[in-house]
Amino acid sequence: MTRAPEVLDVLVVGAGAVGGAIALGAARQGLKVGLLEQDEAPRFDASMPVTRVVTLNQASMGFLAELGVREALEVRRAHAFSGMTVWDAHGPGHIRFEADELGVPALGWTVENAALEAVLWGAMEAAGVQLWPATRWHTLDSRPERVDLYGAGARALASARLVVAADGAHSPLRRRMGIAVAEQPYFARGVVATVATAQPHRDTAWQRFVDDQVIAFLPLADGRCSIVWSQPDHVAEETLALGDDAFRRALERVSDGCLGAITETSPRFAFPLIGRHARDYHAGRVVLAGDAAHTIHPLAGQGLNLGLADARALVDGLHGPARRDPGAETVLRAYTRARRAENGFMLHAMDGFRRLFGARLAGLPELRGLGVRLVDGAGPVKRRLALRAFGLDRGA
Repeated sequence: MTRAPEVLDVLVVGAGAVGGAIALGAARQGLKVGLLEQDEAPRFDASMPVTRVVTLNQASMGFLAELGVREALEVRRAHAFSGMTVWDAHGPGHIRFEADELGVPALGWTVENAALEAVLWGAMEAAGVQLWPATRWHTLDSRPERVDLYGAGARALASARLVVAADGAHSPLRRRMGIAVAEQPYFARGVVATVATAQPHRDTAWQRFVDDQVIAFLPLADGRCSIVWSQPDHVAEETLALGDDAFRRALERVSDGCLGAITETSPRFAFPLIGRHARDYHAGRVVLAGDAAHTIHPLAGQGLNLGLADARALVDGLHGPARRDPGAETVLRAYTRARRAENGFMLHAMDGFRRLFGARLAGLPELRGLGVRLVDGAGPVKRRLALRAFGLDRGA
């Protein structure tokens, strides 16, 4: 095998939002950075239909501002929302969050994945990151001082002192490094579509718990909503098989008509819901970030926010003495300490919410409703919950 001509400081595998943010952040520090992506370079233009969206909190948008990409993202159909309403189909209570009550301009932003990834890719190009789109690694050699990646036919691709596995929930790098993962299958899927509604969304995210299902309406810049409808596998199959008219009626029922009639819908698709958490976040000079390290139930929209918090912690950890060796054991241990416990807490918390609202024991809906009403009426408790949920305790 031939050695790669240059040893990079950081090589990121995966051009999703987390990988792109890490590569860009490391390059902004003057490190030699490369990024390897198995698919073509991400692209976005205004003629593209809305597909998969995410909600970003204040902390995530603050990090994107630090990276210098926030403004470019905001003009690509990102939409700030100022309210959020959550309620239980079987309980009398609901909870409402308002940006004005918290003294902030927005609770969060609805952002299209394609736009975020394309903006980061363009910024990486401008920052001098070495980009290898449509490139797949086949083997690697993990050495004490670096990691070498090879393509088909033992062709040397790249070498780096730190390799970041941002290659998704089924991370080939994680498997290759032998890092075990604890899995919590939910036996459920998230059904996704873009819909138009008779009533305006009022810059509000809406979420309703209905037994073992969760329906969320996420406001879009054009007045429509992106929906994520978490359902058991067998129910999701039935939902995907519905025609447009039947789907709209089903969506109106499960959402309790919170936005009136569903007047239009895009084609639907679904993704499996599985909770995952890596037993460790690094092995040798390979470190995990984003979905490669953890996946979480989407009921609170925290998945990418946790991944971008990983990115921020890893990038912050590369300042100072860590620049001399980004893949040093001390650097990766510090990153693991900073992120694994927090991600584990959020994973268990979201699983607890899912179980609590999915249970139908006698009297439990009333108790849930009482708890929701108490939180909604308790200013300090509600504020603390909002600060944590919307990333406001980290600042904008």
